Amino acid sequence: MSVLICPVCKEKLNTAGHSLRCCNNHSFDISKEGYVNLLLGSKSGDKTGDSKESARSRHTFLEKGYYSCLKKYIASKMSGTVLDICCGEGYYDDYEGTLYGFDISKEMVRLASKRNGSHTYFVANLSSIPVENECIDTAVHLFAPFNEKEFSRVLKNGGSLYCVVGGENHLWEMKQIVYNTPYKNDEQPPVTKKLKLVSKTKVTDKVCINGEDLKTLFSMTPYYYRTSKEDKEKLDSVNTLDLTVDFTVFEFLKEE
Repeated sequence: MSVLICPVCKEKLNTAGHSLRCCNNHSFDISKEGYVNLLLGSKSGDKTGDSKESARSRHTFLEKGYYSCLKKYIASKMSGTVLDICCGEGYYDDYEGTLYGFDISKEMVRLASKRNGSHTYFVANLSSIPVENECIDTAVHLFAPFNEKEFSRVLKNGGSLYCVVGGENHLWEMKQIVYNTPYKNDEQPPVTKKLKLVSKTKVTDKVCINGEDLKTLFSMTPYYYRTSKEDKEKLDSVNTLDLTVDFTVFEFLKEE
C-alpha cells in the first residue's frame, strides 16, 4: 500500500489508471518514467530546483563511484519502509525493500525513477512532505535543509533518521588549491528537540580524481557560488588529485 497523500487535502492517494487520485478527486499524472509531481504551485516543476544540465552532470559524476564509501554505509542502515529526503538522482537508493524518494527538482526525480524503477519517486518540497503520518521506518537526509517538524511527523515511533553532512576534512586537498586560507567543516549536527541524537559516525576515503571530474565536483558544492572566477580557475591546472572524501553521519531516533 502506498503511503503517499494528496498535497491539497492530505487524503490518501490511490492509483487510478495512469494517475494518483484521492477521495476528493484531486488527480496527479504518473509520468512515463514512473514518478509523480506532487509539488503545488509548480505543475511542470521544470524551473524548480536543479536544472537539467546540473542534474545530469551530478548524475554522471556520482556514477563514477567517488562517493561509494558513503553509499555502502547508507545502504547498510536502510530497513523497513525507507524515505530518501531530497533524493537527487537516487544514487544512494540501492535497496531491495520499499523505498520512497522525493526532491524539489523534477529532473533529479526523473533520473532517480529511471535509475531505480522499483522504487516510488515524487516531486515535492520538504516543507510539506506528502506522505502519511508515522509511516517511515528509516529516513535518509544527505546535504539538505533540515525540517524537524516534518521529519518527526513521517517517522514511526522508534524510527531512525540518518543525516549526512560534510566531515571536517571533506575535499580538503581541493580547498587547499582554490583558497589561500582554507577552513575545515564544523561537523555540527542539526538542532532538533523532536528527535534524539543517538550516534555520530565518520565515513572517510581517499580517492584519485581527474581534473575534469574535480571541476564538476567543485561546481556541485556550496563553495562554487561564493568563489571568485580567478580562484575557480586554479583547478584548471590539475590533472589528477588524491582527494579526501569525509562524511559525518548523525543518527536520530524518534522516541516512543
